[in-house]
Amino acid sequence: MIRHRSPTPLTQTPPERPAPPSPEPAARWRQLRLNLTLSLVSTAVLLICIETGLRLTQLAPTETLVYPDAAAWERNPGPFAPNQDFVDRFRPSLPHHIHVNSLGFRGKDFEARKAPGTYRILCVGDSYTFGDYVDDDDTFPAGLEKRLRQASPGTPIEVVNAGVNGYTITDEAGLVQEKGLSLEPDEILVAFVLNDLADLTRQISSRENQRRAAAEMSASALAPVKRWLRHTATYNFLFVIKATVLGRLGLDPTIQDVPIRHLLYPPYDATTEALFARYRDELLKLRDLATEHHARLRLVLFPFYEQVVDGASAEAQARITSMASDAGIPVVDLLPEFLKGGPRAAKLFLMPLDHHPSAAGHRAAAREVARAVLASGLPTKGT
Repeated sequence: MIRHRSPTPLTQTPPERPAPPSPEPAARWRQLRLNLTLSLVSTAVLLICIETGLRLTQLAPTETLVYPDAAAWERNPGPFAPNQDFVDRFRPSLPHHIHVNSLGFRGKDFEARKAPGTYRILCVGDSYTFGDYVDDDDTFPAGLEKRLRQASPGTPIEVVNAGVNGYTITDEAGLVQEKGLSLEPDEILVAFVLNDLADLTRQISSRENQRRAAAEMSASALAPVKRWLRHTATYNFLFVIKATVLGRLGLDPTIQDVPIRHLLYPPYDATTEALFARYRDELLKLRDLATEHHARLRLVLFPFYEQVVDGASAEAQARITSMASDAGIPVVDLLPEFLKGGPRAAKLFLMPLDHHPSAAGHRAAAREVARAVLASGLPTKGT
């Protein structure tokens, strides 16, 4: 007997499996909060480790010089944010104490309004004037004030350090005209360093760059956060990296368009000759501004290390001296004074760590400038 099987259907619907129960909204929210908390804790631990590592290795400082925001820029005559006091460890091998007074100048406090009978000197210049890598009392403006007071005990004397890293003659003239004249200086002392010529080729001047940064800082909603972050090694480390990258890519408008060291080795090309002419024009404008406000203008020429130790050319200083003398501007050339050190002249600089003058170099500068100022006499305005 043949049995017939029932035909098997071509398709069979698998038995339905029960869907997994969906988590309740509260459970999902708890899981999300847990994941978020773990992410935040992990990020915080990572940042703490990075910050600790940078501090222990001293790859970045926690305190750096702060420039003013827009409000401080308008309120104070000085070029820095007021009331700073810290040890700058940007270069761990060259720690130095910096105090910025209530007016925004480096050094001790003084009254913006000059007291009758006071002889006030306003020193403008770049990092050589500011005193990179030396303590407040070791800068040449501080040393100049000390020497003048010792030589003229009957005359109240104030020397204002208005030096700013990266400034050149255009920046210095801007500072004098916008802020410095309000201090009623009897004398304006302009410090020249060879790189001042190269600095004239920047796409944007240092002072204008500071002005824009001050405006941007004040307009930013994150300004309070940035002020706090400036006290972390991580922020300062990233800032240095950013500046280095922009410089190497040629995207930093404050980088000079011509090399500095070639100024030590004439003959000069047409571009350099044009820089000398421009410096002269700007110096004459500053002379006329000082004369208009009954202030003396004096030019101080700082040498480079190579000129003192390696015998590099002093042609640049000779040209600047000639153009200033022709304009009736007294000049103090510090190269002869530095050369007097003979074999020990190298100690007048921070080399091989840095090319700036050492405390000994600043003392030599203060000594020579004090002689020139005293030789001119100390007449005062407002007596």
